[in-house]
Amino acid sequence: MNELRDEKSPVAGHLTRGATLTGYDALARSVGLDPVRMMKLAGLPPSMLSDKDTLISVDSVATLLEASARESGQEAFGLLLAETRRISNLGVLAAVVREEPTLRAALESLARYQCVQNGGLRLWTEDMGQFAMVFLQLRLQRHGTSRQGIEMAAGITLRTLRALTHDDFDPVSICFSHGRPNSLDVHSRVLGVPIDFLHPFNAIVCRSRDLDRPIPQADPELGHALKRWLDQQLTESKDEPLDRVRQVARVLIPSGTCSVERVAEHLGTHRRTLNRQLSVSGESVSTVIEGVRAEMAQSYLTGGARTCYEVGQLLGFASGAEFSRWFRAHFGMTASEWMAVRGLGRTHHAAHNEQAKTS
Repeated sequence: MNELRDEKSPVAGHLTRGATLTGYDALARSVGLDPVRMMKLAGLPPSMLSDKDTLISVDSVATLLEASARESGQEAFGLLLAETRRISNLGVLAAVVREEPTLRAALESLARYQCVQNGGLRLWTEDMGQFAMVFLQLRLQRHGTSRQGIEMAAGITLRTLRALTHDDFDPVSICFSHGRPNSLDVHSRVLGVPIDFLHPFNAIVCRSRDLDRPIPQADPELGHALKRWLDQQLTESKDEPLDRVRQVARVLIPSGTCSVERVAEHLGTHRRTLNRQLSVSGESVSTVIEGVRAEMAQSYLTGGARTCYEVGQLLGFASGAEFSRWFRAHFGMTASEWMAVRGLGRTHHAAHNEQAKTS
């Protein structure tokens, strides 16, 4: 048995890059949904649609996909999203798997480096004689599973394997743990293989010999160089509690739900344990959250295109007045005064309008 599992840091199981939702806005509109509204309801910042490297909650992505399927009436919403993907959407991970000598080696790299693209997806293979299983699992904090999320992951994984072999990869079947939908039209078109539902697991079933199929034009030396670079990145980041808390804070702040308890929960630990880890660097979870919020506030205000009211919304405050009180307490001056000191002030009329919104 060859089992390939990703056992990275706890945060890997709860965060993913915004690139995971590439194509969501166009698909949502095509089925009659307002993508901005849907994302806000799921606790996701709409701004991430234009920033694919933003770290977002895996649970929020799963919630978004399920809600989109329900409101649009598209049972296979996740597969429709997978259908829009190309292997290049995997970013640096696409470059790595393209240079592996075989599909088996490509799957090993997908399993090891999946956290670079989607920390919430766990992938591993098991050989069972003449057949092999490519298992897929979404790691969610909330109870239950995400039908749309796992179908999207299966569709993207299958499309990746086919792209590597120029469409010369034909699995035996696909197994899903959820039930059969009313219609299989989209499943047949996107997956193109027999599907078994209500299984104890989610997996792509293929012939073991097919995984030893060579990948055309692969350059293993280039692949080794890319993997060395990725290994270095993972080694440098996996044991840094401060960096992980900052990442989670950036995800939670826009939703207005960022608290010490929520950050600890996202990292799979207790607040006391996390504070003890941060104390080495002279920080606490609370100070890190405040620091990240302050950095975000300065960044938004420096851009000069947003009102204080809008910045307050982006930072999760319930009102402009609440944001103004926080800003004065943290910086010792109002946001307008802070901007004026840095030569970022606007016209008196604009400042007056902002003051009216925060009062």
